[in-house]
Amino acid sequence: MIPGSPYTTQYPNFIWRWLKSTRKGKDLFAPLFYILNKTKLYDHVLKHNNRYWMFIMAGGCLSSYTLSETCNNIWKSINKGKLVADLPYTYPVED
Repeated sequence: MIPGSPYTTQYPNFIWRWLKSTRKGKDLFAPLFYILNKTKLYDHVLKHNNRYWMFIMAGGCLSSYTLSETCNNIWKSINKGKLVADLPYTYPVED
């Protein structure tokens, strides 16, 4: 037995009792992990390096665009009537 090795199954009994009593039914993220495992996202996308990087790059571009548009729309709604685009165009008087 190698103490502290994650690969050993020969832990003392008090460790097994502690592991059974501490996390059973207390995992807050269990529904999230259940949904992620159900979608097979890891098997189809995250397991392969090129798909993983494409997923990260596409996700970054989409989230950046979405955040930018959301902030712009909030800014426009707060400052409605005060922006240059909201000012009416007045034609100069002809002589």
